[in-house]
Amino acid sequence: MDRIIRGANWYCEEINQRQRIDETTLPQLEREMINMVMGGGYFGLEMPAEIKPLTAEMSVNGVHENLKTRFGREPGDWTTLTYYEALLNAFPAGSDGTVGSAGGPKLSGRVVFLKGLLNSYNQSGVKGMKSTSPTKLRWSSIVLYHDIFDGKTIHKFDVQNNILIIDGVNYSAEHNRLINA
Repeated sequence: MDRIIRGANWYCEEINQRQRIDETTLPQLEREMINMVMGGGYFGLEMPAEIKPLTAEMSVNGVHENLKTRFGREPGDWTTLTYYEALLNAFPAGSDGTVGSAGGPKLSGRVVFLKGLLNSYNQSGVKGMKSTSPTKLRWSSIVLYHDIFDGKTIHKFDVQNNILIIDGVNYSAEHNRLINA
């Protein structure tokens, strides 16, 4: 059992959301696919194309003006979100899968930076003296997604600078050199 989420938090710009968080759903990573059939071939094939636009959803307890004022902004007036996770390795294993006898559970960290726009703000209804559900936020027009595990870049999608990094490898470097981006 490893990488068990043992807690999470996020910031909207410099404002800590820890005491407000209800639920956070990070963007689904998915690529557009192109259907291809080779001339005279018997088989169809899906070839990956660009990465689909990213969306993150969050819900918070209560109504907070410092979140609500992020809604309605135009591209260029981006909001930066920073998401943190504490991950537990309950049975730390060696590279061969064996569990060592020394040491106890180990914590590792994950940080995800997002830069985009709050394009949906849905405050819940009120029944009596209570809110009927949390306030729902949907962040889209995401121009930066940077996912880091224990200091290592796992994914970095930087739309403004046309940068694609996967597992520390810059897949866009040669492409950008060729098109002089």
